[in-house]
Amino acid sequence: MKIFFGATFIFLSLTFFSCASNRGRNAADFYEENIASFAEFSLSNGIQVVLKNIPSEKNIELRLLFEGGASTCPRGKSGLDLLTFEVLSQSPAVKELSSHGKYFSVVLCANDFSTYGFSSAAADFDEAFAAFAKSILQPDFSHEDYLEKESEAENAALDRSENLHFALLDAIAENLLRSHPYYDGIFYKNTSRVSEYDIEENLKRLLDARRIKIIAAGNFSALQYGEKKSKVSQEDSFSKNAARIGEMLEEFFGAILPGEFSAPQIPAINFANKKDEKKEFEFAGNYYCAALCQNAPERGADDYESFALASLAADYILRRELVQKNVATSCGTAVLNGKQSVALIVANGINEGRDIKEIISSALEKNLSAEEFAPLLNAFKNIYASKIYASEKNCFATLEQIASSIFYEGSASEYLNRIEKIEGLTVDEVRAAYEKYFLGEGKFFVEVKK
Repeated sequence: MKIFFGATFIFLSLTFFSCASNRGRNAADFYEENIASFAEFSLSNGIQVVLKNIPSEKNIELRLLFEGGASTCPRGKSGLDLLTFEVLSQSPAVKELSSHGKYFSVVLCANDFSTYGFSSAAADFDEAFAAFAKSILQPDFSHEDYLEKESEAENAALDRSENLHFALLDAIAENLLRSHPYYDGIFYKNTSRVSEYDIEENLKRLLDARRIKIIAAGNFSALQYGEKKSKVSQEDSFSKNAARIGEMLEEFFGAILPGEFSAPQIPAINFANKKDEKKEFEFAGNYYCAALCQNAPERGADDYESFALASLAADYILRRELVQKNVATSCGTAVLNGKQSVALIVANGINEGRDIKEIISSALEKNLSAEEFAPLLNAFKNIYASKIYASEKNCFATLEQIASSIFYEGSASEYLNRIEKIEGLTVDEVRAAYEKYFLGEGKFFVEVKK
């Protein structure tokens, strides 16, 4: 539904399916086919570079990843990275290419890293890359550009302040994250005060080789650079083009010096002694939005995949107990993602004075028995695995997987192993994760309504 703390609310469909194009494939085939299309190396200043070839794509997307993200945002400067990137994107060369459909900005911020990048057709990559690199290494924006983007950020903040779901997320942050590094950072707020000077100083801090990684995905095989496609194999073309792109990256970004950046320590999110919150919201109308919050495992934890399937089981139960019984318009699981994560059960619907916390808690207690779970397990596995299978055909989805793998699992290609992990899970392992994360101690409930 929307991004917060670098996470996206995804209420997964409970229509069980298996992608026809992936029938007959196994995890080992998926890993071998995809690992062969990775190229990884470092620039002379230590910046890590990861390229992923996707021959079926028409485009190439490249991103600079800056470690820190929301967790390094100064207090009172929420939205600083996003506003910085939006302003940088106002360089004349970028705007000229954008106006002709040759350049599409990619600007993102998550809890632990932020992203400045672009997407272009493979044929336009060199021209787009040159404009992109210049926009951040030789910024060329005007005071009017800053005022325009700052005004847009203020208007977006006003829109969010009148949105029921963002009001819920704000209430969660106020109660769980007030003294946590994740509290400020991703979105510009009504209280943010970000000056042009702040943007200039932020850019200096961002251009630190110790915090930068470069990732790119797309049809690198299409970059022939004078060679006839029929005479060059797909693999050879990717290898040659990866080497050439490495030279381009070295030329533009190899001179960035290592600075003093060190990743902040991210403490566990404290659920102890948290009183449930019921917040009045004048724009709620006749609706409510509520969330039951609890701990979630770290990415890379031994039981993370078990938790992921357990969340699908929770979705199944919540849909049956709340949505189909007209207690909620929608109800499902979500994760506020980061080095420290929060699992949410989110429900919304017409406000009829019901005790939503008790209804959700009672529904979760109706955990599927082993006998009920067994015939559903393969469907849950297909839902989870299909998202990973789908990423191999799409630049944006691939880079989301790569970025997450780098920062939360220590390896750009680690996501390729998740399907095998998922396939090996048993009913008992998933049910144990359900009981640990959805029935365990340490919960916080918040409800927003008029």
